[in-house]
Amino acid sequence: MIEVQMNGKFPPGFRATERVNLSELMRNGTGRKPSNPPTRIGNARLLQSDAPSEAHFLAEHGFVLLKAPTRVTDWGDADQVASLYQAEVETMIRERLYPGRSLIIRQPPNVMRRGFGTATPQYGLGVHSDHGTTADDFQRNVEAFTSPQIGAQWRSSFESANVEEFVALDFWRTTNMGGPLKHMPLALCDPMSIDGADIIPTALEGIAPGGALTYHVSLAHNEDQRWYYYPDMSPDELLVFKLFQLKKDDPSQPYRACFHTAFEDPTAPADAQPRQSCEHRVSVMLLRD
Repeated sequence: MIEVQMNGKFPPGFRATERVNLSELMRNGTGRKPSNPPTRIGNARLLQSDAPSEAHFLAEHGFVLLKAPTRVTDWGDADQVASLYQAEVETMIRERLYPGRSLIIRQPPNVMRRGFGTATPQYGLGVHSDHGTTADDFQRNVEAFTSPQIGAQWRSSFESANVEEFVALDFWRTTNMGGPLKHMPLALCDPMSIDGADIIPTALEGIAPGGALTYHVSLAHNEDQRWYYYPDMSPDELLVFKLFQLKKDDPSQPYRACFHTAFEDPTAPADAQPRQSCEHRVSVMLLRD
């Protein structure tokens, strides 16, 4: 167990009567300050060690670590990623994460790279979740990053009678690193530990092409939230976590995605190799049996 000061969380008990525009807060100089108490982060390796299966652990906690060597040698080569990594990811989804389920899988043609030596050198040092909580929120974001037509196609697929559930998964791993990750690891909050009242609907400008407004959620600090990370992730390990999930037959729709953030590990050596990583965001429609 370690303790860190996490950025990006609203104060305990914060409630919003309408969607909070985070871009306006930043422009007005009233953004959230790291004034909450430190957050305890547990060792997810210990938590996962007793899991009956990878699929069970993902279903229960919203994240899971996989042993997953890859044949990709150049993460900047889109053709290599498309020809090798997409097949590896599809096999993992079908055989290890949702074994025996009928699925429709949609993968983007490339991965998003971040950190040292990439076009996006900065790290996501703020607690966030990348989508909202409803089908309308997700469709809006799809349209903001693609087109209204593609957003409508996603909604039509989701509303199909044979679709039981939709989940967006993030496949996150280090790239071009020779040893275990110690610099800027990723922390994730177990969604089962989140009080729904602490989820704050938010909006952002400028991250989508053309500056379109996108919908997300932020989190108010609560001591009951359970945060975890996987110490010393190796190059042949892969972290999978839920970015969004909707179950059509569940009217309560409890929050099942993972708030997450990079953080400065206080146990990391001063000369730790700077993190380079990539994420691959995959959409999965789970069909009725």
